Amino acid sequence: MSPEATELTLYLDNEEPLYRQKMYIFRALAKKKDRGKYNPALAPKAFAALMTAAAKKYVREFGAPGDRWNIIFSPIDRRQAAITYAEEFLDWYAIEYERPQKKPRTTTREG
Repeated sequence: MSPEATELTLYLDNEEPLYRQKMYIFRALAKKKDRGKYNPALAPKAFAALMTAAAKKYVREFGAPGDRWNIIFSPIDRRQAAITYAEEFLDWYAIEYERPQKKPRTTTREG
C-alpha cells in the first residue's frame, strides 16, 4: 500500500464523523453478507465515496492553498485504501460482528 493510501486510512480512522460512516458501511455490508448477496469484488466500491470525502477533508485541513485533493490522493491511492477497508471488513465480520436476533413473530388478532 502506498504512503498516501496509508495516510488516508489513518486519517479516516481518527476522524470521528468519517469513522462513523465507515462503520455504517461495515454494517450495510454485513447485512448483505447475512442475506448471501455480498460480492467481495464489489466491496471496495462501497467505500469509494468515503475515500473521496476523506481525501477532500484531509487536504482542506492539512493542505496548502493550491493543493488539489485528487492530485495528492490519486484514484489508485484511494482504491488501495478502499481495498484495505474491504479486507478489514471481512476481519471485523468474522471477529466482532454479532448478527441481530430475529424477533419472534407474534400475531395478535382482535375480533
